[in-house]
Amino acid sequence: MMKATLSLILVLLACGISPEARAKMILEEGLSDASIIVQIEAAKGLINIDRARSVAVLEGILQNDDPDLRAAALNALYDIGTEGTNTMIVRFCGDPNPAVREAAYRIVGAHDDAETREVLVQGIHDEYAGVRKIAYLGLSKFGERELLQRGLRDAEPRVRIAAAKALGDLGVMGMAELIKEHLKQFAPEVWGDGIIAIAELRDTASVQAFRILLQEGTPDLRVDAAEALLILDDDSGIHALRMALQSNDPFVRMRSVGVLTRHDVPDSYAQLEATTHDAFVNVAVQAVKALAVHDVRGSGKRFRELLDAQNTLLRVTAASAILRNQNGT
Repeated sequence: MMKATLSLILVLLACGISPEARAKMILEEGLSDASIIVQIEAAKGLINIDRARSVAVLEGILQNDDPDLRAAALNALYDIGTEGTNTMIVRFCGDPNPAVREAAYRIVGAHDDAETREVLVQGIHDEYAGVRKIAYLGLSKFGERELLQRGLRDAEPRVRIAAAKALGDLGVMGMAELIKEHLKQFAPEVWGDGIIAIAELRDTASVQAFRILLQEGTPDLRVDAAEALLILDDDSGIHALRMALQSNDPFVRMRSVGVLTRHDVPDSYAQLEATTHDAFVNVAVQAVKALAVHDVRGSGKRFRELLDAQNTLLRVTAASAILRNQNGT
């Protein structure tokens, strides 16, 4: 089968097949790949040409016995967007695996219908802090101040930060200051959530503190501080993001590319394109996604080159990027 597929590709290439047509072929191959992670990425790419099929493939993967794969499929559904809260997604909010529940609650929390509120209220009682955090953030859309106040007494620091952020979004005064007070008591590994929450509450008084973290924080905190500054329309952290892309730690590089995916920083485009060569394939894949999200002019050439990448996941991601930019999605 593989020989036949390769032969067909060579024939089509000889006939001058377009990059878009080849990208579609690569997605089709990805859907039948032995790796379900590749299948998920190919299904996400399908959103650019056939949304119904994309959703159907991901929903089929939700039936897998492996909780990591169920969680990955749910996260993919979140990425492509769902239309309202449906019964199947709600069912996974009760999954035995916490990562699956968290992924399902992310989808539910993106909506604001009556069923969503009911599920989110259940979520604030979940034993897993990641679920409680999402539930409290989601409840801010419903103006649930009394319920959100409970979150300020949660045992988990990240949940208290989320509840304070949600109350601040509702106009409750002093929440940024409350988060700052909490951070004095927390270990540095949870500071990132607080830093981003403070920035999202538009606390410009914290800009100088964020700038200090760019110089004195851990590598992870430098990335968080840079993102906080971008949220506050301050570009003084861009250099820190560039340095993070050159880190010897692939996870720091991944965090930096994640920030550059969420925020459009034109000065970073050239370095992002260079990062598509990263030896750590997940970093390279995320760099391709960042360039595609921002529809970077000139990246099409690199995407076309990556259709010949040895790594299947990288090929599928490049194919998705080509089709995304073709359709302007």
